[in-house]
Amino acid sequence: MPPSLRLTWDREDRSFEAVEPDASLVARSAEQLRDWYNASENASMMDGSGEMSRGDVIEFWRELRAAGGRGFLAFVDGRLVGDADLRRIHDGAAEFALMIGPAAEKGRGIGRTLASMIHVFAFRELALTRVFVPPRRDNHRVRALNAYLGYELDESERARAFADGPDSETYSLAAEAFRAKHRAAWREVEVRR
Repeated sequence: MPPSLRLTWDREDRSFEAVEPDASLVARSAEQLRDWYNASENASMMDGSGEMSRGDVIEFWRELRAAGGRGFLAFVDGRLVGDADLRRIHDGAAEFALMIGPAAEKGRGIGRTLASMIHVFAFRELALTRVFVPPRRDNHRVRALNAYLGYELDESERARAFADGPDSETYSLAAEAFRAKHRAAWREVEVRR
């Protein structure tokens, strides 16, 4: 198992952290994550997850790590606000997912900052060349986030392999496009082991 990581970025008078959790931190956070995963505004965008228990959350994180995925709990000013992960990492590519839990925190730029941090990690630290996202067609927040990050619609066979079903669109982002668009994040996001 690789050493746990902490990604940090202080910006706009706020401290953003993405922490790769050990089993203990997942267990301590599992009830809050469960409540967010099961909230209707989140569950409807998480195809196939169904109603999750605390144990399901712990098992999800165990399986993510066992499959070689890299998951992070997201904090703003020390307060848990969601999670993000890179999954299905293979041949220089991965799938990206992000969830901001508290409804009051959505639409305030937190997802943009945390997503940028995870993409810096993916491209700069893991040396991935492309990241994919397969949002549902009606997930307007993710589509707006994709546009901010620089994703482009990608209906290639490789991209469609990441689709969750026929209601998903597929987008991809190349490392060089992200780096050119997000120079400040590339320079300022710190990765600590």
